Amino acid sequence: MTWQQYERAILEKFWREFQPPHFRVEPSGGNRHYYTGRHSGERRQLDVAVYRRDATAPFLVVDAKHWQNTLDISDVESFISFVDDVGATQGVLVASSGFSEASPRRAAGAPVPIHLEIVTAKEALELDWLGLGRKLFPQDWAYHRHLGHALRLIEGSGSAAAISDAVEGVPFEEWEAAVSFAINQHRREAQHFLIWVATKHDDSGWRFNAARHLAEIGLLTESIRSQVVALETDPTACAILDEM
Repeated sequence: MTWQQYERAILEKFWREFQPPHFRVEPSGGNRHYYTGRHSGERRQLDVAVYRRDATAPFLVVDAKHWQNTLDISDVESFISFVDDVGATQGVLVASSGFSEASPRRAAGAPVPIHLEIVTAKEALELDWLGLGRKLFPQDWAYHRHLGHALRLIEGSGSAAAISDAVEGVPFEEWEAAVSFAINQHRREAQHFLIWVATKHDDSGWRFNAARHLAEIGLLTESIRSQVVALETDPTACAILDEM
């Protein structure tokens, strides 16, 4: 592959892994993408930038270098400064010419919360970037393949069967952690997800827990409560739902 083909393939990989509506990947068209640095006040060109929905700053940025010489620690330090200036927490530095022996060690010493990955173009195409995002943001369900997929289906009016299948194997502890995080950080997503689960899911336990979360945040309307109760066969659960 030529360097231009690698660049295009890397961008397309990020488009596939970080799908809307949870994420926005730039550049999305033929134009270059710029972001004004929070420290420098200058427009910084970003080869690839990934934004969480409704966020003003990217959480992940990619800088691709097609140079004849290997990149050294000064190049890594420049990239660390770049990642910090645009407010990202994850950076990917791609180099066609490779890196000096000290470069990965310098990257590993980047200040928290910046996380850097130094990779070749081929390695960038093989890595699971969505999985890395989940390591950085373990409770955010947008990075969870099953929960994130289910939410995309809900917001895209997907079938009830497909949505139920998407969340079928998610452990209860992961579901609880993701919902709690979403309620605090992404309430609109949480509301859409919980209403669907409370009124459409075929498992009574899922429906009850979704209704409980809605009640705790004051979003369990009488209409939703009535739908949940109508689907419930356990008298005790019905009584608890009536009291929520």
